[in-house]
Amino acid sequence: MGSSLVDLKNAVSHLFYTLFHPFDGFFEMKFRKKGNRKLALFLLAVYGVSSVFSTQYTGFIFNEFPLHEMRSVQLFLMAVLPVVLFIVSNWSTTSLMNGSGSFSDIFIMTCYSLTPLILFDVTTTLLSNVIILEEGPILTAFRYIGVLWFCYLVFCGLCTIHEYTVSRNILTLLVTLVAAIIIIFLVILYFTLMETVIGFLSTITTEISKRW
Repeated sequence: MGSSLVDLKNAVSHLFYTLFHPFDGFFEMKFRKKGNRKLALFLLAVYGVSSVFSTQYTGFIFNEFPLHEMRSVQLFLMAVLPVVLFIVSNWSTTSLMNGSGSFSDIFIMTCYSLTPLILFDVTTTLLSNVIILEEGPILTAFRYIGVLWFCYLVFCGLCTIHEYTVSRNILTLLVTLVAAIIIIFLVILYFTLMETVIGFLSTITTEISKRW
């Protein structure tokens, strides 16, 4: 129990070090095995929960989402699935482009990079309940800071774990985008075909039951 707490403390300490020293932090994560998969998975779950929290509890003068249509599970998945899609797409792309990062490296790096989004998302949600409409640009600024910080961490992380140059990393990100589009297309195609097959089998079953 004591060892687990020490490991958790060290993992959290390394996480916050990585936020401000991304190249060094991600280098230590990959080559000195300081990354923590459990902490990364926890951050991914917290990111999904923070998205639900933000949608539900943003101040009413800033909240344009129809709360009566809110589905917590749907909102959670809409936040988490794009992150998972990016991880899978980048892993499949870099495997073909001589990237040295493993799936675990990409997963931990991406989830660690979500930390600014979580922090600024919660902060803007709380602020939205105490500021007036004219102070709305403050919320926008906070959101942009979180997004830019996240993008910076991901970019630095990919350069570090894959040992890419800046230009090759940009090229890989473009290919990752194409791979993500292809994966989405294949998933939609799969479910469409499954729906067609199930409908066909259901029709045959109904016809047979009526005849017999």
